[in-house]
Amino acid sequence: MRGLQHDRRYMLVSPEGRFLTQRQTPELGRFQLTYNPDKTGFIVTFQGDTITIPLSLDFPNHQTQWASVWDNSLEVLRAESSINQWFSERLQREVVLVYQPNNSPQQVSLADGYPILILSEASLSALNQKILQNNPQATAMHMLRFRPNVVLSQLQPHEEDSLGTFQFGTTTLQIVKPCSRCIFTTIDPFTLERGDEPLRTLSTYRKENNKILFGANALCLNPGKISISH
Repeated sequence: MRGLQHDRRYMLVSPEGRFLTQRQTPELGRFQLTYNPDKTGFIVTFQGDTITIPLSLDFPNHQTQWASVWDNSLEVLRAESSINQWFSERLQREVVLVYQPNNSPQQVSLADGYPILILSEASLSALNQKILQNNPQATAMHMLRFRPNVVLSQLQPHEEDSLGTFQFGTTTLQIVKPCSRCIFTTIDPFTLERGDEPLRTLSTYRKENNKILFGANALCLNPGKISISH
């Protein structure tokens, strides 16, 4: 199962098809995404400029090309030139917006690992407590640093690692493994400034086999619906 509906099906790539990542292109963090009010497309905002793109490019006569995510290559649909130009102008380099069609043989979305990343509010709270204990002047980490697409409450810190197979709404999810974290998490999602947190603190209590773990990667075993509680 590819993951949440509409999630991680679009991707910006170089003209050669190599995926862009905020690890090397931090200004990607300036793009903000919201649903159109009528839920027929996405509104992308970049420093006050906006563009609307459809929920899908999965219709006849759309140009295709090959794109790569790490060592995996797949055939994708290419957005029209006006959309690519808009993104290229904002990033000041030539880029192409591509879309993974429904008939793609690749069963995972365009995520760079697993389709679902789960993080609990308790895990983030525990991390921030440790950061602030070590440095009262530090800024607490925001959930956006870790890019989960499922956030769970009412768990103990890091309990998401050991949930195994569980029912979530009407769907069934399976935890595969804890998620190893990279330098991306040290980029402030609002200012785009780099620092040494949260990896410095996480390395003191969440490091295993030279990997720093935070959150859990999961698969969807049975499609269904989940709801959001506030």
